[in-house]
Amino acid sequence: MGYSTIFNGELKFKNELTARQLASISYMINDDNSDCYIDLKISSDFTGLEWDGSEKTYGMVESVNMIISQMNDLYPLVDFGLTGSFLTQGGEVGDCWSLVMDEGIAKKVESLKPDDLINCPHCGKGFTLND
Repeated sequence: MGYSTIFNGELKFKNELTARQLASISYMINDDNSDCYIDLKISSDFTGLEWDGSEKTYGMVESVNMIISQMNDLYPLVDFGLTGSFLTQGGEVGDCWSLVMDEGIAKKVESLKPDDLINCPHCGKGFTLND
């Protein structure tokens, strides 16, 4: 078993999608002719996307943004977007981050590590999560 990252959460479709739109997303994430594999699946209630459980998931932020871009190209008159987030945990302690939707774009937000210095915005005193 190699290094892997676990993704918890779900990205919800901003609007209910038609069967044709769902089929387009399904094709994108299951295209055997593609150079890349997208480690996502449509949720069982068809309201969003979730991680498919693949062992070695790379480029999740880029994959989500590619889906958004292609859906907006295919359906320019539809307000396609995603909301929500994934909390992630890698195979090493401290390897955690979040994929968050920010103004229609997926972004990686680093989580605080136990030894990261945090400065209080009120008093200016520095501390770590271990203090």
